Amino acid sequence: MAFDNGRAGLDAIREMAPDVALVDRRLGETDGLEMIRQAREASPMTRFVMVSACSETRDIVTAVRHGVYDYVTKPFELHEIKSALNRALNEPAEPPPISRQKLVILCPKQAA
Repeated sequence: MAFDNGRAGLDAIREMAPDVALVDRRLGETDGLEMIRQAREASPMTRFVMVSACSETRDIVTAVRHGVYDYVTKPFELHEIKSALNRALNEPAEPPPISRQKLVILCPKQAA
């Protein structure tokens, strides 16, 4: 399903709780990141792939911090979107546990 504004897309995510949602950074009157923030509250298991004309590192990092699973910049090839969506669908919901190890740093007394 496709929606031409963030409000309608958010309502659909709340209702359907999809596995993956493809979201544009700019959604008319609604910011895509704000819509994702609200959608994550309603559907925490949904993964979000964002598309945007902005390829600045700062914007990509901001999107990831807001819970975006993958970020595809415009203009894009269809295979890029397909790959991002497939990764989002096929990766396990929970990463395997990481064994915690202690970090020990050894250095000569002179360097300290």
